[in-house]
Amino acid sequence: MSDATKQQEKIKFYSGNYCPYCRRVKKELDRLGLEYETVNADADGRAEVIRLSGQRAIPILTIGDEVLVDSTNIIRELRRRYG
Repeated sequence: MSDATKQQEKIKFYSGNYCPYCRRVKKELDRLGLEYETVNADADGRAEVIRLSGQRAIPILTIGDEVLVDSTNIIRELRRRYG
């Protein structure tokens, strides 16, 4: 997959400062060399997290209009698409 194809869809990463699962997802995003916007769910993104997923849990990753929850599922999907 070319780099241009990789980045067609905007990636947003809803994370928190003390979240070990968020660190796992961030590490995978960086390993894959993906560009993404980080939203600090601890500070000002919690309402958006609830709106997107119906729950307070993080991490959440959006790829375009698709919402992914649970770090294991997020990493699996990132590897499937971009790995």
